Amino acid sequence: MNTKELTETQRHIDRIKELLWKQTEAHPLGMPEYFGTLYYGRSVNGGLLDSDTYNRRWKINEVRKTHRFINNLIRKSFGESISIWWNIERHGDKIDAEGNNKKGSFHSHLYVGSISDDAIENPSPYLMPLFYKEDECGIPINMRNVDIDNLKLLLLNACIRQAKWVGNHPSSLDLSIIEPAEKKQTFMYGLKKFTSDLTQMDEVIDFGNSSYYTP
Repeated sequence: MNTKELTETQRHIDRIKELLWKQTEAHPLGMPEYFGTLYYGRSVNGGLLDSDTYNRRWKINEVRKTHRFINNLIRKSFGESISIWWNIERHGDKIDAEGNNKKGSFHSHLYVGSISDDAIENPSPYLMPLFYKEDECGIPINMRNVDIDNLKLLLLNACIRQAKWVGNHPSSLDLSIIEPAEKKQTFMYGLKKFTSDLTQMDEVIDFGNSSYYTP
């Protein structure tokens, strides 16, 4: 591909990213309120994985299955109408013990829409047990003296960690509330590997498990 073709492709990709953001920003269920990055290098209890189990985390279809499982956890806990978006990113390549170049395993970027106060005040049977889960400081969530917004964050964290690919290790999930002024920037961060080739789109964006729609 020559420089002119590459430049035009990059412009086309930038237009696609902008359209994806505009649709996400105007989603009828609300734009993203929470951003998480999920790393898949540990067992559910935080230990190291055996090689066969870890090798599954190099398979993109297995990653998408985990996305679908987490979507179900979130919607059973907080309501079916929650909007969710997923992007996929690879770790850098590595040289194995035999000197061969090996593609990195995957990690995921997750965006979750608004959680209603009612979902917390009248918890579903799936959400209720999460109130008794310990947070990363070892304190049961229902004992934390936090406002409802931070309570939602703690419960969402506990919900996602039920997935065996995520589990209890602190570094397996980094989850935060998105500041209003940073929503577009945060959304675009998850698309940073979609840069120079249209074929990257389906590798980076998990359309099948995301709340994109046809207006």
